[in-house]
Amino acid sequence: MTLSPSPLAIVIIGAGKGTRMHSALAKVLHPLAGQPLIAHVLNLAMQLDPRHLIAVVGHQADAVRQVCEPRGAACVVQEPQLGTGHAVAQAEPVLGTFEGDVLVLYGDVPLLQLDTVRALLDEHRQRDASVTVLTTSMEDPSGYGRIVRNREGAIEAIVEHRDASPAQLAIREINTGIYCLKSPFLFRALSRVGSQNAQGEQYLTDVVGVAVSEQFPVAYVTAANAQETMGVNTRLELAQLEAVLRRRLCESHMLAGVTIHDPASTVIDAEVYIGRDTVIAPQTHLLGQTHIGAGCVIGPQAVIQDSTLADGVRVEPFCVIREQAVARLTTVDSFSYLK
Repeated sequence: MTLSPSPLAIVIIGAGKGTRMHSALAKVLHPLAGQPLIAHVLNLAMQLDPRHLIAVVGHQADAVRQVCEPRGAACVVQEPQLGTGHAVAQAEPVLGTFEGDVLVLYGDVPLLQLDTVRALLDEHRQRDASVTVLTTSMEDPSGYGRIVRNREGAIEAIVEHRDASPAQLAIREINTGIYCLKSPFLFRALSRVGSQNAQGEQYLTDVVGVAVSEQFPVAYVTAANAQETMGVNTRLELAQLEAVLRRRLCESHMLAGVTIHDPASTVIDAEVYIGRDTVIAPQTHLLGQTHIGAGCVIGPQAVIQDSTLADGVRVEPFCVIREQAVARLTTVDSFSYLK
């Protein structure tokens, strides 16, 4: 039986400073494949056509608003930042009497796939669950909350790493922090969640404990690829995610009919379009909002940024093209600099 989908609200948590980035820039504003981290999450959220899209902002709120509001998100301020549960609670005045499902995402988790989120929503609705948890398994789960199950395999608790016992620390299945929850249950449960933990914060994870104690259904979906649930806390992790996303972008273009001779040395930003039968030579960078037509030959070692190349353009080695429109069948000679 196919259930008619409940109305959907999406709350994206993006209020933190990101202390371990050691940066004057808010963490969710750091660029990944040419876009701020939180922009990737907003792009995913918009594909789900939510009735409400809310971004919880805090550190450098005005700058984060400038990314979120043009992408259709209403922004609410979390100040001070007192945990993930406290962050989601800031969305309650915007949602008002909304009765539907609330999907919680994070502004620093940019690789999440649409199919994974849809599977989470489907399981939540088919099970008529109060809360559905996205889990995954990791070889090294250090720092992540652990999924604690009972003898029947049902989730009975999520324990943060700092609060876990030695036996719980041995568990590899982790909480990704991504949930789908029934709205009335969510905000009633948050009112019961305290801050008696190592950080003195209100954890959204404790909502699962409320559901278990009240014998409400708790469902789960396990992401097969832990990579897509990874968050960014340091610049090292940002670089690791950048490599994953750039490989993913190259693969997408190749499957759509583009030849990329050396994906490992090719840099393609997220908003770049490339027509089929175009050939991209090694060490080429296609950046910003660049549009490459069909049947072009680019590089090697060309840099093209925020430009439009019509069909059949040939860009010879060592060229730089910025904010230009190049006409059909044009050849741009080696060492050209068009700006």
